[in-house]
Amino acid sequence: MGQTDGEKKRKGGCLKGMLIALLVFVLVIAAIAAIWYMAHKDEIKELKESAHTDTLTGQTMPDFKVTTTDGETVTMSDLLEDKEVLAVVLFATWCGPCEKEFPEMDAVYAKYQDKMGMIGLDVDSLDKEKDLQEYDDSHDLSFPLAMGNESLGDVKTRAYPTTLLVDRNGKIGCCRIGSVPDAETFEKMVTTFMGDDYTERQLAYYTFAAYNKNEVIPGVEFTLTSESGTETYKTDEGGRCDVFADKPEDMKVKVISVPDGYKIDGTGEIQTGTGSTVVRLPVK
Repeated sequence: MGQTDGEKKRKGGCLKGMLIALLVFVLVIAAIAAIWYMAHKDEIKELKESAHTDTLTGQTMPDFKVTTTDGETVTMSDLLEDKEVLAVVLFATWCGPCEKEFPEMDAVYAKYQDKMGMIGLDVDSLDKEKDLQEYDDSHDLSFPLAMGNESLGDVKTRAYPTTLLVDRNGKIGCCRIGSVPDAETFEKMVTTFMGDDYTERQLAYYTFAAYNKNEVIPGVEFTLTSESGTETYKTDEGGRCDVFADKPEDMKVKVISVPDGYKIDGTGEIQTGTGSTVVRLPVK
């Protein structure tokens, strides 16, 4: 049987009422979000700015005390004793980039373990001791793993993995937020802090990445202006370019050319910030 005009009107009225209710609900949520943003906009601005400028480089590393998965209690002083550099990797058991970089790092540690110490600290709140123990049992790593704790003080990370290189004086000489791609790069990092003629120094390691959604863009040319001058670089086949500097700087980046089929986003100019180590180039 077909619907009567009255039934059609009632159904139409119900649908209209539901749409109005949904619209009111969306508007209420939007209003709440706007009120929350206005109340916290200064905190949000401060957080964004600190993420762009904060760096642990140059700070003294706390003499943390942790218990490894082997049941041994160690301090930073123990790990650094008679060594020239200590690599501290802040990670999580579920972190894919951590999983990829650990074997590369382990190869370098095996080569230089008479001169360097190394430890992986699980600092993720979702991980428990049993998770870390299972992770260690399933990975053939020669350096120790432990859960991070309050003895790390203000040493925190915005992303996994974060690698801290602590020099023989207990100072953080390098803070790399983001994975290290291969053993060769990690070796270059740690050997910066080795040698009988060592004097206190810093190392900044930036990765400039060019991509559009999930597509990497090789051959993007850009200039990088620091205190020492301006140099030109180009992204490789993986759409990235690694740059080492003597210290973290808020450097000016300008994209000057892109391959056919791509465009420079806006003016093509951005700043790295001192706390940035992975920087997306403005291309699209």
